[in-house]
Amino acid sequence: MDNRQLQIFQCVATQLSFTQAAKALHMAQPAVSIAIKKLESELNSQLFDRAEKQICLTPEGEVLLDHANRILDQFQQARQAMSELAGLTLGEVKLCTSAMLGSYFLPDKLSRFRNLYPGIKLQLRGEGTSRAVQLLEQGEVDLGIVNMDTVPSSLLAFPLLQEEIVICVKDDDEFAQRAHIPFSDFAQRDLVIYSQGYYLREQLEKLARQQNSPLHIGIETNLLRPLFNFVREHCGISVCLKQVLNDEPGLVGIPFEEPLFLNLGLAYHKNRYLPKAGQALFDFLQQDSKPT
Repeated sequence: MDNRQLQIFQCVATQLSFTQAAKALHMAQPAVSIAIKKLESELNSQLFDRAEKQICLTPEGEVLLDHANRILDQFQQARQAMSELAGLTLGEVKLCTSAMLGSYFLPDKLSRFRNLYPGIKLQLRGEGTSRAVQLLEQGEVDLGIVNMDTVPSSLLAFPLLQEEIVICVKDDDEFAQRAHIPFSDFAQRDLVIYSQGYYLREQLEKLARQQNSPLHIGIETNLLRPLFNFVREHCGISVCLKQVLNDEPGLVGIPFEEPLFLNLGLAYHKNRYLPKAGQALFDFLQQDSKPT
């Protein structure tokens, strides 16, 4: 049993299809089937139940998959660590960021980081804070933007941003001239807000439960540009960070009667290998976020 056999087995076990696994591995389907049969012969165990139309793992297969996931993850971490011994002339960082930070707060910082380390490749993934925690736990990203109010003990995080959350309306909306808005008034309007898993959505739902003011959600989107356009077209009102609206013509931000703040941080997993490139970005953003 070698690393390649485990990779093929893991792919088939994930896809639960020899055909789909062959496509993902860029192999011929017969070659995948032969590799699995050879592995089963070596282990003297049947790994897949082929009786039904769709294959499924046997109990022996389930046990092997658990070991295969851990072995292949450790192998990848070891290979990455060895490739970085030469320093930061090369490297890659996978960063999970919320839509708003990814669009308005991080681009300038990441550009300056890339100017310092032009050989480091950045992969940005747009997800909410809850999903970012899951991806960090699964080892699918190196760094993630998380909710600092609910950081799991498995993660190490530092505060990155605290900004007031305001109600986003068109400049001719009935709310536009008011000094502040009670949450109950906001909740009664048609809303354009983020999908489940985003910090702002979680905050609004929490307040809605506390104040017994159900949200009237008309449109869900994780895309900032369409969200702002929907508000401009009077399809509803939304929420965003106060600073963001400085660059959005035709829109104004009205504070909640009881002010709300966004409290986000940058995190990595304590027990997973953090690439040197990832550590460099973590240190850079931490230093860059300190008050001068």
